[in-house]
Amino acid sequence: MSLSGAHLPATQIAEHHAAVEEAIHLYHTEASPGFETRFAFYTEDEVQAKRDERLYEADAASALTVLASIEAAVRVDYFKRCYARHKDELSRTLRALYRDKGSRASLSDDLLEAWRDHGAMTARLVGEIRGAFGLRHWLAHGRYYEPKLGRQYDFASVYNLARQVEAALSSQPSAN
Repeated sequence: MSLSGAHLPATQIAEHHAAVEEAIHLYHTEASPGFETRFAFYTEDEVQAKRDERLYEADAASALTVLASIEAAVRVDYFKRCYARHKDELSRTLRALYRDKGSRASLSDDLLEAWRDHGAMTARLVGEIRGAFGLRHWLAHGRYYEPKLGRQYDFASVYNLARQVEAALSSQPSAN
């Protein structure tokens, strides 16, 4: 498996999200070029409603990107540990998994369980990741069904989750 190196850290996604939010806010103010033409027949409440719709969509898109980055971070770590042949328990477990499943290892059922059992991810963190991936699946599959998420997710909550995952990944030692 060759790695692209194109996966994004959560902080870079957050910077982009902040820029998009700022642009949406500006777009819906009188300071925006073309505002008077664009919203000539809108009431102030309608302009704010349009702004809120666009902010919601930007939030959902950024949350999806963060959730994808979580998977990428865990999978990149998986492959690096397998290729580097580290001697720690987590790396040994992941290599055994790689021998059985290769790149088809399940994020939820295989990789996260290995991290929970042998790595620096707590059972609570693994449970939160699994719950948040319900949002990812709902967004990625077009939102055509009523999701059963168990709690509300937004960009901020999945960003905080990604930061916890990144901290766990970076804190896990790999003995040679």
